Amino acid sequence: MVFRSPHRALLSISDCPTHNSLQRRRFDWRGRLMTASTFEAWDPLDADAGADPGILISAQKREIANILRSYTGYYDLFSELLQNALDAVERKASNTSTDFQGKVWLEIDLKQHTVRVTDNGIGMSIDQMRQFLRPNFSFKAGPATRGSKGVGATYLGYGFNSLHVSSKQSGQSYSGIIENGRHWVDDSTGTVSRPKIVAHPEPDGPFQLTQDGTSICVRLVGEKIRPSNLAWYQATTAEQWLALLRILTPVGGIYLNGSEPPTTQVEVRVTDAQGVTTTAEPTTPQYLYPHNLIARSGDIREYNAYVEKKLVSGADATKIPPKFLKLNGLWGQWGTDELLRQNGKTSPIQMRLDPAERALANDAGISAYVYLAFSTELWDTANDSILKLRKGARVLHGGLQLATRGMPQGGTLTIPMTNNIGFQNLAHIIIHFDNAEPDLGRKGFQPEYVALAEKIAVSAVTAFRRRYHLLRKPGVAKIFSDELKVDQWIKQQVQHETEHALIIKGAGLFMPTEELPIRSEPLVEQDVVAVFNQMLSSGLVRGVQLIASSQYNQYDGLYRVKMDPPFDKYVKSISNPLGIDAEMFTKDETYQTVVKVLEYKYNLDGLIEELQSGVKDTNDIGLAVAWSMGTKWREMFDVTSLLDDDNAHHRQIHGTTHSFAHSVSGVHAFEAVILHDLVSYLKDPVAEVARQRQMLDDDN
Repeated sequence: MVFRSPHRALLSISDCPTHNSLQRRRFDWRGRLMTASTFEAWDPLDADAGADPGILISAQKREIANILRSYTGYYDLFSELLQNALDAVERKASNTSTDFQGKVWLEIDLKQHTVRVTDNGIGMSIDQMRQFLRPNFSFKAGPATRGSKGVGATYLGYGFNSLHVSSKQSGQSYSGIIENGRHWVDDSTGTVSRPKIVAHPEPDGPFQLTQDGTSICVRLVGEKIRPSNLAWYQATTAEQWLALLRILTPVGGIYLNGSEPPTTQVEVRVTDAQGVTTTAEPTTPQYLYPHNLIARSGDIREYNAYVEKKLVSGADATKIPPKFLKLNGLWGQWGTDELLRQNGKTSPIQMRLDPAERALANDAGISAYVYLAFSTELWDTANDSILKLRKGARVLHGGLQLATRGMPQGGTLTIPMTNNIGFQNLAHIIIHFDNAEPDLGRKGFQPEYVALAEKIAVSAVTAFRRRYHLLRKPGVAKIFSDELKVDQWIKQQVQHETEHALIIKGAGLFMPTEELPIRSEPLVEQDVVAVFNQMLSSGLVRGVQLIASSQYNQYDGLYRVKMDPPFDKYVKSISNPLGIDAEMFTKDETYQTVVKVLEYKYNLDGLIEELQSGVKDTNDIGLAVAWSMGTKWREMFDVTSLLDDDNAHHRQIHGTTHSFAHSVSGVHAFEAVILHDLVSYLKDPVAEVARQRQMLDDDN
């Protein structure tokens, strides 16, 4: 090789001496005598090989400063602490033949402004403790670990001004503290000494319970640190913090391609600014997927399987079971083979990849999770009402989250939709790469991986958009906002209620009982009236107020639904199986319907016959109460069993058992309480639900 320049180089490779003792006479281009001396071989990567100490320190400071600039996220502190702890625990588990339960403790103190992570993992020796803060130095290796670049610990030690590290290994324990790391990096005057780790007492708490392991505590003091304030999201309890960490850090483990999450337990303890401590139940590292957080989320894979089964059998696949209707969201997840439709597997996502993109996707080991919300209102509710975070803080929202090594990397990206742009804010998509590395710190991936993920995300939104009809309609009012036609009779009865109110209440007047006074099954319609009234007075059915019991023309009576806060007594639970979904109560105010028509029947067939003959009109009826269903309802209506947990989210009146809709138009007709089915359900829920499903199966 010849060096080409305006002047001839002093030496070419062929000029290099081959013996240490050899000296050759050479002349430069002006004819001046030059002497080439030999030297001992050296390693150019040796940090202190011949370097001036001052220059070396300046170079190290610049290197560390560059590392710190790559960490820009509010949760990078938590991510680095937690991924190191999880890796240490899993490394110990892989080296331990006996039963070993890995555990990680996270302690957040909002009063002292500290974050401490302790693990019972492999621990560090004194030599490892001396080196673990050095930049680009790592004890980890292999794709199974979450981090291996050797910059995370450097960020912890020099991105903040107080780091307390304690570690145990093989019966030896060491504990020290390094302070003013960030001050030293930012100092341009040379007045701040390079910090050292000095001996410091071991911490109390979980570290004392471990045989081996490490505990690292970062105290948030000084300027230019991030985060500087742990109160940003107004999370003050352990449950709130755990939810945040499961979305934004390695505690939110992402395992989509057939792998299982580790069994390591993560315990979170939070002390708020007033000194009150809360603890969240230990959990394994798993992402807080929206379908596990938000009720009434349907699996698109299950729905597609239902449609395929109907088509294969020749049945009508257009009649959709109630469990798949009026959903809050639709979700699904797929691995590499399913997304690329190879090895006999498939997915509803039709990805239009060119050969290079397909090869990249296969080599990278892609997997995907998709959740489509019915409206951005759902994300607002999840953050404000479920996670109870600061108003306006949208931790869980629509967008594209990239992930690798089993954890989220960086913030969410915008899904680059060119058509139906509004859907990019409804879809929460995770693309995980088994074999891809993010850039230094947590800035993101190389452009080709980002472009691939964006293309997959667009295809996923397109596929899910085709099933958007399964979701609730944004802005559509519930029963409590519906207006029914109110005839003169209803107006007269409402006036009568106002002028001649009958309200009996007082301490000691009512004795709660756990059984109904009626002792046998109804035989006639009047028995049905008696049973239903007893259910109302006993509280078995709640929130229904009777306005009139006298018949007018063809109808039996009137009612309204009125529910006052607090709403706990109306919410469905194990002890309140006839209750309503908690999501129904979005506002802390009274829920009240207009007055509607109530119909009593011994057997519902009687009402169906009256509707078919025109004697009565479904537009007038709000609630029907009967002892038994009969069979004639099949001639006019589709029925949703509200006793089935798959459909219970459709219940909007406490105690109702069925919802009726017109078979042809699908328009809601009326709600019903079928007393026989209700009683059977209370006696044996499993058996009655099975009977309900069998009864309605032919119509679904």
